Parts: sequence; structure tokens; C-alpha cells
Amino acid sequence: MKRFLLAALLLAGPARAAPFSAERLEWNRPQKPFHVIGNIYYVGMAGVSAFLIKTQAGLILTDGGLPESAPFIEQHIKALGFKLSGVKILLNSHAHFDHSGGLARLKKDTGARFHASAQDRPFLESGHITFGPSSKIDTAPVHVDHAVHDGESISLGGVTLTAHITPGHTRGCTTWTYDMPAAVAGSRRPLRVMFFCSISVAGNPLVNNAAYPDIAGDYKRSFARLDRMQADIFLAPHGDQFGLAAKLARVKPGAPSPFIDPGELRRFLAKAKTDYDAELARQMAARDHKKAPEL
Repeated sequence: MKRFLLAALLLAGPARAAPFSAERLEWNRPQKPFHVIGNIYYVGMAGVSAFLIKTQAGLILTDGGLPESAPFIEQHIKALGFKLSGVKILLNSHAHFDHSGGLARLKKDTGARFHASAQDRPFLESGHITFGPSSKIDTAPVHVDHAVHDGESISLGGVTLTAHITPGHTRGCTTWTYDMPAAVAGSRRPLRVMFFCSISVAGNPLVNNAAYPDIAGDYKRSFARLDRMQADIFLAPHGDQFGLAAKLARVKPGAPSPFIDPGELRRFLAKAKTDYDAELARQMAARDHKKAPEL
């Protein structure tokens, strides 16, 4: 029997790590919840974000992190003095497993109504996305109570968030904006808050993508649209995308908030565009090399 088991192990070859195993550990590192600015709080992990917005009629929660992030997000909400039942609206940036994985549990435990883009709805409700590296990892399906369309607004207790569909990263990648009143922000003027979706390639096939033929065109259109947008406060689905650790280190009593930076979106997009162009060129060169006849 032992010889049989040993032979089976040898035939199977070396054990392979599960997809994204190292990244998941890094993304799900502990992060103490904190007050960002005005009525916005951070309740996510060190590497995957989740934001809580306080309104006069309850709470809005954006994104659910990884499946293993959900219990920590719930603990963070309660640590800030809020009740899970106070979460009335649940939103999503996009359907990749590191931002949608915890949504099913969070929806069940809070009783919140879930709003997500019509384009990403099939992926969220099936738990499976059909292209890119995220297609290797399925998550618990989550019912979308309301399919959101481009330009649509979601309101609760005097707070209104507007959906901007910026496809490419996923078909329904949704960037949400919120105009925070000056009195809420403690500033001289209202502040435009952006809950950014993503514009990174992240391993997506940009050429010959049968599941998403117009992916490169969507990226191009989303870059153009984002270039026309403005944000005083730029918040993103991964902490390193908006300098979370560095900003927290700069938080000082009585000092200006490091989260207010009207130039951050422009700087972020410039680098993202350079990275995208380089990856598109690489993939096109690889395609052309594969097509070239042997001499």
C-alpha cells in the first residue's frame, strides 16, 4: 500500500501552489480600520480595500474583498461602532475574486441590497469570470438585487453615488463618484471622491480574446473617459494603488488630510497608460511572432 501511494505521488509530480496563493496572503494582511475623511471609513484589509460610507439612513459598503476577507471586514465595521444590520447598500467595483469574493457572506450577514453593473452581473451571479487569470478562481455566487447602468445614481440618507462604467479590467468595471459637501468634509468647498475601479491589465489577454473581443477598445475608451474626470480624493480597490500605507503614516492631528490630493488621479493614469501601452505592444509582438512563417 505504501509503495502504491509513493508511486502515485511520483507520477503526480511536485505539488503546485493554488493560483494567487502568495498574493492572497499579501492582500489579506491585517489592517486596522480607520476614519478616512468626512463620512468615509476604511474597513478593508492592507491589500484589498473596502470602504464604509455613513449616511443619515444607514451605511453603504463598497466591495467585499477576498472570500477570507469578509469576517475581518465585518469585525472592522463593528470595531468602528457600527452594526452589520446598519449596512443597507452593498456596492462592487468589479467581479474579480479579490473584490467580489466576500460579497455573498456580507450580503447575507447584513441584509443589504446589492447593486452592481449589468455587465458584471453574470460573473457575480455565477461566481465565475470567463477570461483572464481570475477565471482560475471561482467565488460564492451573489444575487444582484439591482443591475446598475452607466450614469445611474444610487442614493441613501442624503448621500448619492454615481456609477461610471469604465470597462476593460472587467466588462462592467464600475468607478463610483460622490460629491462630499464641504460641511461633511470639513473643507472650504465640496470634494469629489472617486472610488476607482481599475484600469490595469492584470494578466488579461488584450489580443485574440474570444471571451471579450473588444477588450483593447474598451481599455482605450476607458482611459479617454477617466482622463476627462476629476477627483479630489482618489480611493482604489488595492491599498498600494492609492498609497494607503504612506498616507496613513502622514496622518497627524490638525494637519491637512493626506487623502486630499487633486493631482493624484492624473499621476496614476499617466503611469497606468504607460504600463498598458507596453503590455499591449508586448502581446501584439508575441501574436505577430507566432504568426510569422518559418524560413
